[in-house]
Amino acid sequence: MKKSHIFVGLLTLCTAAIVLTGCGSSSSSSTSSSKKDPQTGEAYPKTMKVGLMEGGPESAILAKEGYLKDLGVKVKTTTYSSGTSINNAIVSKDLDAASFGVSPFALGVSNGVSYKAVGISYVESGNIEALVSKKSITSIKKLKGKTIGVTFGTTSQYALVKTLKAAGIKTSQVKFKDLSGQNIVAAWKRGDIDAAYTWSPALNSIEKTGNVLSTDGKLKSQGVEIPEVSVVSTSFAKKYPTLTKKYEQAMLKVYKLVKNNPKKAIKDVASWEGISESEAKSQITENDWLSGNVQESYLSSGKLAKILKTVEVFNKQQKNISSVPSSSTMSDAIDASYVKKALK
Repeated sequence: MKKSHIFVGLLTLCTAAIVLTGCGSSSSSSTSSSKKDPQTGEAYPKTMKVGLMEGGPESAILAKEGYLKDLGVKVKTTTYSSGTSINNAIVSKDLDAASFGVSPFALGVSNGVSYKAVGISYVESGNIEALVSKKSITSIKKLKGKTIGVTFGTTSQYALVKTLKAAGIKTSQVKFKDLSGQNIVAAWKRGDIDAAYTWSPALNSIEKTGNVLSTDGKLKSQGVEIPEVSVVSTSFAKKYPTLTKKYEQAMLKVYKLVKNNPKKAIKDVASWEGISESEAKSQITENDWLSGNVQESYLSSGKLAKILKTVEVFNKQQKNISSVPSSSTMSDAIDASYVKKALK
């Protein structure tokens, strides 16, 4: 398994290297402003840098609907293929805000990435992430001795280990291969892997010729919740609390579209991810999307903190980190005040 020193090493890479490994594409809104934040008096930045997650339906809707154009400053968006790449970009100050899974968020907290969880778009469910095997493998138990592709440090890795454990399979009984989404597809076609746990668009590609053995939805029914967390750099949130609130308001618009016009949301996801509407549908209809009030409760009640601790313990067991952060460190990484303000 990947060691924690590998992740820490990545955080020290130069910005250029991080961009090469993390970015898929970028774009900018045309709005700019010289206003000051009314709460702090700090002059707004020329550009707010927002990360979008490849295969993230909330990112797809933000991009397609242009919700970030209402923030009052120019916004540059960059697409990333994994949460680890987002962590690296925040450390290098290439990003101010983003939304990704709880597992890379936990890795970031444990490695000292300075950001706050300010919202939760949804709890993963349905087949937004899934375990797919070759046709000849008809059950999870038959994965013993097989090679499984997964992106280390992601919610898929977390979900995969939880799935194997539920089936009575130890991680020592399988071989994990650390692959990005595109490389999972290539390895699948070559026959280098017997199975993979991944998300769209790689998932949509490999499931056409494989068996879906398990999904995040099945894990959720077993009590394993994997929230999609919105984060903002601590320094950015401190200097620009109003912009942070507006970012959360943009995320709440995503929720409203999903609930009020799911067909439009599905079209957005399909168009942005380059998949069919039938393939995109589950990302909208099967995920457990959270209203602003539920998000605020999730953050302030300690529910996210409890999940975060569970994931941190998991990462320690998998030797992704050397030690579990203190309770105060985990609590400090969660701030419900911005979504609360966004609701007013």
